[in-house]
Amino acid sequence: MSFFCCIYLVSQHVEGELPAASSSSNETALPGNSAVEEQRDAAAPEVAEDVRVRQAAECEVAQPSSVLDSDLGFFIDATKSIEEIAQAVCQMSDGQKYNLVKNHVRPSKHFIFPTTFIGGCNRAFRYDWFEEHGWWLVYSMKLDGAFCICCALFLNATERKQSTSLINAPFSKWHKKTKIIGSHQSKANHLVAFERAKLFRQSHENPNTRISVRMDSAKETNIKENRHILKCVAEAVLYCGRQCIALRGSAEQQHCSGNPGNFLALLKLLSNHDEKLKQHLEKPKLKNATYLSPQSQNEMIDVIGKHMIQAKIVEEVRHAQMYTVLADEVTSHNEELMPMCVRFVDKDLNIREELLEICTLPRITGRHIASAIKDVLSHLSIEIADCRGQGYDGASNMSSENVGVQALIKKDAPKAVYMHCNGHCLNLVIARSCALPVVRNMIDKMKYIVMFFTCSPKREHLLKEVVDKEAHSTGKRKPLIDLSRTRWAARHDAYSHFYSAFVFIIKALEVMAQGLHTEEYSEDVTSGWEGKYKAEAYGLLSGLQNFGFILTFLTVYQVLSHLAGITVKLQSTSLDIIEAFSMVDEVKSVYKELRETIDDDFNQIYEQAVRMAAQVNVEPTQPRAAGRQKHRENVPAEGVKEYYLRNMTIPFLDHVISEFESRFSPLSVTASRLMGLIPSVQCNSDVTVDISEAVALYQDDLPSPEVIDQELKRWKLKWQVKALHQRPSSCASAIKECDEMMYPNIFKLLKIACTLPVTSCECERSASVLRRLNTFMRSSMGEDRMSSLALIHTHYDMALDLDEAVDLYSKMHPRRLELMSVLMQ
Repeated sequence: MSFFCCIYLVSQHVEGELPAASSSSNETALPGNSAVEEQRDAAAPEVAEDVRVRQAAECEVAQPSSVLDSDLGFFIDATKSIEEIAQAVCQMSDGQKYNLVKNHVRPSKHFIFPTTFIGGCNRAFRYDWFEEHGWWLVYSMKLDGAFCICCALFLNATERKQSTSLINAPFSKWHKKTKIIGSHQSKANHLVAFERAKLFRQSHENPNTRISVRMDSAKETNIKENRHILKCVAEAVLYCGRQCIALRGSAEQQHCSGNPGNFLALLKLLSNHDEKLKQHLEKPKLKNATYLSPQSQNEMIDVIGKHMIQAKIVEEVRHAQMYTVLADEVTSHNEELMPMCVRFVDKDLNIREELLEICTLPRITGRHIASAIKDVLSHLSIEIADCRGQGYDGASNMSSENVGVQALIKKDAPKAVYMHCNGHCLNLVIARSCALPVVRNMIDKMKYIVMFFTCSPKREHLLKEVVDKEAHSTGKRKPLIDLSRTRWAARHDAYSHFYSAFVFIIKALEVMAQGLHTEEYSEDVTSGWEGKYKAEAYGLLSGLQNFGFILTFLTVYQVLSHLAGITVKLQSTSLDIIEAFSMVDEVKSVYKELRETIDDDFNQIYEQAVRMAAQVNVEPTQPRAAGRQKHRENVPAEGVKEYYLRNMTIPFLDHVISEFESRFSPLSVTASRLMGLIPSVQCNSDVTVDISEAVALYQDDLPSPEVIDQELKRWKLKWQVKALHQRPSSCASAIKECDEMMYPNIFKLLKIACTLPVTSCECERSASVLRRLNTFMRSSMGEDRMSSLALIHTHYDMALDLDEAVDLYSKMHPRRLELMSVLMQ
């Protein structure tokens, strides 16, 4: 019975339930003969072995840094002499010393310390000694011994000779704890070392309290003044970067005539209200440390752009754990550039798309672009395996399944689903639909009319005078605007302007071609229309005073007007793939409904065209029919209305519907995989919910995919009891209502759905930033400077701490002026 009692008591000690026998040592001796003690000593390690291994692993995980950097036992070798140990400690960096003082490894309360048989019983270090003696006592897991961290790190070679245990060698004689450790904290050398360690720790946590600074108040004042000047420099750089204005000028000297540039001019303006800055600009303390040179500008731009803005975005991307890559190549000043953006879900569960980098490309092949993307991700320490989506245009170098960017990225990130930008898809729908000859001819005439008036100040002035005299107010600054090649929203505005100004265009052309209405307008715009311009105006007038042109224009304008809203909405950064699919599907349904009721709808368009033609004295007519026609529609019809219905309207509408079906089919496939996660869809009895494909694809990302069916049932029951208007209809709204603890698998799938790309509009916006930034006056700008300035301008509203900018600058680019970060090195 005595043996089993021993085993039970040892097991209780392993669990931390047996109290200590005394306050001075960790004695676990039990009454009994020596044979029982030997059996206990043999059994105790076996009982505690598994627990000790687990606790040791927990201890290592719980530390803020690795055990190698946070265990004093790896730095002090007790086999060496005191002089060698002191020299080794002197060679340690301040960072290593601070890490040991602040973050020395400490086992958890339940850790089983190794035992040593001393004085007839097993003894070990006890956790409550930490609380008894304070932070100066540390335990080395490597050496199984205790140290005084203050004396071990902050005593010189002479002071170390007075004592060895706890300083030059680990203390492990646990039965002498009271004598050695208890008396150590009252020794004079320990008190000196304790104060040194305390001041050392304070100086790193609050550099302004360092002895070197506190002893010299003038030096501290000097540091503050220097930091203030550098902060003004950072403020000027930040202002120029945010406003996207050039920093440098033609004469970058403070006291020379000419334009010094926006940067120096802004500092001069600030100096009018800042005496310290004014004194620095007029009489700097050190002429070779003014922080006003182009090199200093580039360094500050790099600090703000890359080490503050970009670093913050990278940190958020890492926290999100999954992201999408968006990229698009553009040409600027005969150089290929690539804005690279990322899409992710931030900690507030908002979908965000952020510019990450602007790269220079040697070529625009799929291999070079993919290599540039991988290099950026590797440089920023973003795992490419965490990429869950790719959003590019449909060019072959991006979309090819063999040598395209999306195929090369998938080799390293198999789950990175490629999505053709839906904005481009929508534009291709319009472009292919407008390829119908009669529609294409109408658009070409519109473009030529716009160019005819906008490319000549005199002709445009004539049109404006006609509009001002004939119309009270059109609400438009320009009568005509150019048709955008890429965005239907801008093209829709052009159609609207043309429709409003059609009658005035006809009147202006009559002034130029036929000399009519000359008495109504000033002589400056009615005279001088001879020769070439008169002939061009006459040809354009004949083309516009045609019923086929008017009816085709109104048909295209009315039919494609349904795309104006979705074009703008697809450009939203917070749009998720399910919501985009719903919008596309809604517009597609509108066109199918329009096709079924085309007779009634076309009657309204035809009547409007007749009224519009009557305003310019045009009668409804149709082209003459011929026996053999290859380039013009010649479907038999009984009248003018039926002719245009069969030859223009129905074919055009069929083209739009077929293009919608083909261009957006990948979106439909991807969205259908995740549609079952949306409560409004899941609770709809008419819709079959199946997310098995998504679960199979993202199985490795899910915490517990085997219980996803049960989780879906609970998710559905949660929303069935709520009203229809309370059920989320998109992934962006559903993820904010999803509790990650209650629905871990659904939360992860919703996060993936929100991460998948919809459009590459953020890259287009970044390209617009380059257009404003990389002007012909700034075309020689380097890649790093341009990328940093683009980040500053793009993230205009991001809150930045200029004191942090000064700290980073001082640490990365130390100069002759004394700054806080120089003292911290």
